[in-house]
Amino acid sequence: MKIGIVTPCFNSAATIEATIQSVLAQEGVDLEYIVMDGGSTDGTVDIIKKYESRLSWWVSEPDGGQVRALNNAFPRLTGEVLGFLNADDVLLPGALKTIADAFTARPEADIIHGGVEWIDFEGHPLGSHLGRIESLEDILDIYHVWWGNRQWAQPEVFFRRALKERVGLFNERYDLTFDYDFWIRCFREGARIARLDTPLVKFRKHAGQKTADAKRTNDQLREILLRNLDKGPGIGWWRALQLRAQLSYDLYQTGAFDIGLRHPHITAALLLHPYWLLCKDVRSRISCSLQRRAALLCF
Repeated sequence: MKIGIVTPCFNSAATIEATIQSVLAQEGVDLEYIVMDGGSTDGTVDIIKKYESRLSWWVSEPDGGQVRALNNAFPRLTGEVLGFLNADDVLLPGALKTIADAFTARPEADIIHGGVEWIDFEGHPLGSHLGRIESLEDILDIYHVWWGNRQWAQPEVFFRRALKERVGLFNERYDLTFDYDFWIRCFREGARIARLDTPLVKFRKHAGQKTADAKRTNDQLREILLRNLDKGPGIGWWRALQLRAQLSYDLYQTGAFDIGLRHPHITAALLLHPYWLLCKDVRSRISCSLQRRAALLCF
């Protein structure tokens, strides 16, 4: 089974060699590997050139960012199974053989994922993570699943090329969360998921990575959820109503989007949006308020 991997990079000289080595060291698989450099000026290109004879293709030129680079690279891949690995992450030994064997054993699976080992910039261990998302309802629930320690870490996820061709390009609108948007679209296409209880990649956590911009990342996640609920959730109406209530209340609190609310007090806002009472946070807030008032009366 041929596996195609893409690494997008830009000024990644400090980490990209470890990334490239981790991919090229994979044994027991038919590998095609593309590196997309955005026109680095820090020595990244010199490192890529050291390995160019073993790469399926590479380029260094301004590319409009990570998402566009991936969109330009994936049509060049011919492998049955695809994935992408950022220039600060590394595959664990045997990861691709594990994935190839898993797809062979599960011909019905469209997406297979494992786990990640968190590391810091210097490569020191920070812990581990194993996602668990099984349905469209799961992945739309950013509150209890995606932000509830069940999310996928992108480099642990591999997918069939046939699924990618059905789903289409990554959405360049979401530079920080295009993978989340893509997974939702995969579920809408009926993607079937399998999980491996084993780590596949070391995921580097550091202040310089894009997703360190937590506020903008979370704003994009909320926007993706809102768009999906507006287009027809594809999940049970009650769960969709709960998610819409939580999202609306969340936006009221954070001001992430203009939803026409200018009420300084929760009581006034609830008159317009009584379905917020479906949110546990709102009920807890009201309960605490009532308890404080009762305590003052007793005093």
